[in-house]
Amino acid sequence: MSDTDTSLKYQMKNGTSYLIQLCVEPDTKHTSAFLKDQIATAFKSLSSHSRMTRFAAPINRLTNKQLDYLTDLDGKDRVAWCAYRIAEGKEIGLGLGRYMKLPKEEKVAEFAITVVDGYQGQGVGYQLLTKLIESAKDNGFHKLRGYVMKDNKPMLALCKHFDFNKEYLDGPFVILDILLD
Repeated sequence: MSDTDTSLKYQMKNGTSYLIQLCVEPDTKHTSAFLKDQIATAFKSLSSHSRMTRFAAPINRLTNKQLDYLTDLDGKDRVAWCAYRIAEGKEIGLGLGRYMKLPKEEKVAEFAITVVDGYQGQGVGYQLLTKLIESAKDNGFHKLRGYVMKDNKPMLALCKHFDFNKEYLDGPFVILDILLD
């Protein structure tokens, strides 16, 4: 838990307690370096199927450049929320939800959610997306856009809980626009 205790407490469908907070918090141990380590560790827990549906490529590890990109956060145009649980005094990463402002579109940000395999289907992704939506609204965005693989049924089902438009692309992706107005 962070030094300033800004975490929000939740419970999974199976009863397991977990916390969600902004991934990088000033004046806490949750720095970009800490987040990079947490992401790299959690990535090892993803199955090859989860890696493929999230990254659209059969990757075995994240490069330093990818980790830099994922942890370059400013709290407004680039925001990330982390879900974790405490076990034996240590934080165990469960999932990450983030958005990044799209440079060529006014008030639109691209979002992505990743939940470690053992915690998928437990409501963690729903809570992460809810926090992203709240942050995006607070920061003046009108739309969150996700590029989701057509066979990523859990993500497509998750987005049905929110007001969204769906547009199919040629290829393996669907564009999901979650409307924030």
